[in-house]
Amino acid sequence: MFRFLLIGAASMVFAGAASAKPADGELVSSKPCLRRPISYDESVALIRKAYESEVALASKAGIAQPPVSDFLAVAPTRAEYAALTAHNYSCRSVLYESDGLKVAAYIWEPAHIPAGTKLPVVVASRGGNRDFGKFTPEAHGTTAALVAAGFVVIGVQYRGVDGGEGIEQFGGDDVHDVVNAVTLARRLPEADSRNVFLTGGSRGGMMVYLAIRDGAKVNAAATISAMTDLGLESKRRPNMETDVWRQLIPNYDANPGAALASRSGVVVAEHVDLPPMLILHGTADWRVDPRDSYEVAEALQARHRPYSLHIFDNDVHGISLNWRERDRLIIDWFRQHMVR
Repeated sequence: MFRFLLIGAASMVFAGAASAKPADGELVSSKPCLRRPISYDESVALIRKAYESEVALASKAGIAQPPVSDFLAVAPTRAEYAALTAHNYSCRSVLYESDGLKVAAYIWEPAHIPAGTKLPVVVASRGGNRDFGKFTPEAHGTTAALVAAGFVVIGVQYRGVDGGEGIEQFGGDDVHDVVNAVTLARRLPEADSRNVFLTGGSRGGMMVYLAIRDGAKVNAAATISAMTDLGLESKRRPNMETDVWRQLIPNYDANPGAALASRSGVVVAEHVDLPPMLILHGTADWRVDPRDSYEVAEALQARHRPYSLHIFDNDVHGISLNWRERDRLIIDWFRQHMVR
């Protein structure tokens, strides 16, 4: 299927002398999340502040964003927010094994799962780096929509973040944390091991492509505003090189070109048989150029791989203005590729 759409405005394991070392993807510890209730008015204030910050940062980069009034016009209504927050879900803060390290993640799932029921699982790769963009205990956005639709969601923080061991490498060995989270997904007692999916936005979208390259087996994947051509992004946002890549990528200065190519999803799409890919991007995205997603779609088209590309006119990073359609597309895509 090839489509292009333009859319308008466990318990703790104690290591003893005779204990075996935990395997990759094995749950090491689990505890309930500490979630803080947020009122509707507080939620609107928070998202308004975040969007105003995005508008200001985009302006410095010379890219105009839709005004905050456009964003507030499509924010969840009070009734929608009440329905979302009324949805009963559980959250666990976990550590799991990855390359001999304990890596942090959250697991969100419906609070009441009937005995014997097996649910599909989505492994979500977060965007950002270090503490910026990491998951919080509250399920919101696409995570909340997926859980409400009956999916278990594992939110991967990557090594070295949120109390996890090791050091993040922005697409280096930390890719194994996503691969091993897919293994964890299949080991959950409530999981339908036949139906595991991947999703991620921005840097998390990059990690989706790299994890599949490195062996993550999933039915399908969905990316939102994925960073897939790091060479292109280095020209658009040179501060990414100084503030992120040079600080996180081992031996970056020895061969920057090779470091960026090895982390570019478009290179993966040109050489790896990817599962069905849903690709979402907005034309007003200042953080990641929409050309990143076009390039991946072209590579998939050339190799006759299944994909669906949706470009949202005048929408921003994360598809925040068309969030209802974003979440519907992702849920429908995963359901379409479920084994019954």
